[in-house]
Amino acid sequence: MRRATGFKKHLVTLVSGNIVAQVITFAASPLLTRMYTPEQFGEYAAFISLVSILAVVLGLSFEKCIPLAFNDKVAGQITVLCLELAGGITVILFAIYCLFGWSLVATFVGRTSVWIEISFCLSIFCASAAQSLNFWHIRVQRFTSTSRAKIGQSAVNVVTQIGLSGMRNWSSVGLQFGDTAGRFAAAWMQFWSFARHHRVRGVWRTKPWNRYIWQKFYRYPLYTSFSVLLNAVALQMPVLLLGKFFSTAVSGNFMLTQKMVGIPITIIATALAQVFYSEASRHIRKEPNKVLFLYKKITRTLFLVGVVPFAIVAFFGPALFEWLFGADWETSGEYLQILAVAFLAQLVVLPVSQVLYITDNQLVQIGWDACRFVSFFLVFWLASAYGLSAKSTLLLYAIVAMAYYAALYLLGLYFIKRKITCRKEAIWT
Repeated sequence: MRRATGFKKHLVTLVSGNIVAQVITFAASPLLTRMYTPEQFGEYAAFISLVSILAVVLGLSFEKCIPLAFNDKVAGQITVLCLELAGGITVILFAIYCLFGWSLVATFVGRTSVWIEISFCLSIFCASAAQSLNFWHIRVQRFTSTSRAKIGQSAVNVVTQIGLSGMRNWSSVGLQFGDTAGRFAAAWMQFWSFARHHRVRGVWRTKPWNRYIWQKFYRYPLYTSFSVLLNAVALQMPVLLLGKFFSTAVSGNFMLTQKMVGIPITIIATALAQVFYSEASRHIRKEPNKVLFLYKKITRTLFLVGVVPFAIVAFFGPALFEWLFGADWETSGEYLQILAVAFLAQLVVLPVSQVLYITDNQLVQIGWDACRFVSFFLVFWLASAYGLSAKSTLLLYAIVAMAYYAALYLLGLYFIKRKITCRKEAIWT
């Protein structure tokens, strides 16, 4: 009973904080869509997609070991290791641009400068740092700090973007600089909470080549980081390839759809996933039946809660987007109609998507991520080769996405049940 109460308390803390953060973003969106053009949103979409891809691999997936570490000292050392790796790789990326002039931003956004590169590098470092520190807070169950960081990120992001829109020399990159400012605020809040915690004393001398951590958790940089990279690229592929194969206006409209529907889903699902990961990693070895109950409860509840709102929003999508954001953004509502069912599948499965890591099936996760990556790429490549419209391309993408979310749900169900069977056999023997 106490565990159930604790789960609900943590869930309410995270979800409420994420909802407040999303309300700030949603409230500012009608202003931002009138201050910036779809083309500028398209450039911004490519920028944050690249940040999202790189941020998840800067720590080489060691952050996923933090809740699983033997004690708090080791967990703190892993957290510091993640920060050191993120900082080192970020410096290398900036040095490559300075020495050779090569840039991912220029490749996918179409233009860059020293200031944009500095903003980009700061964004990926802060995003990676916040992610690693977030796993520490999951371990010690300080979910209030995570919620405050989310709210701070949204508030600083929005204020900076609105402020820079009126400045002649900075308005073209106001969206990107706002993203950097928001991520910096979130990372600093998370770091301040981590540094003040009494359990992290003595961990600051951790070296990037810490032998124990690399030997104990070698599978994470070897296998999991590759899987995470594939997953991140697959998630961000639509934005990057829509901009490449069609136009920045198309990717900008898609980005607004993601911002208004996809990102809220991700934020809420991430809050649920953090609590699920915390609880499941605690019970999976000795009480896997509790993990199965939680797995089914979360997915069933989210489906029942989400199906009606998604049907309504999808039906009125074009008119709603035109009224809220202006006539230039009606296309975003049409994209929502196409993607509604895929968004619902994402809402249901994303909170429990870490289940293959929890059940020690990293190779299966890599296989799933690799297949999804290849499938998504084929969708956009074939659409470009055969001259399909943006809407037809997104329809194919939605069908493939739904199929892979269904497969992930069934895989999770299978491996949790196998854990239960193994546990019963161990007890009887």
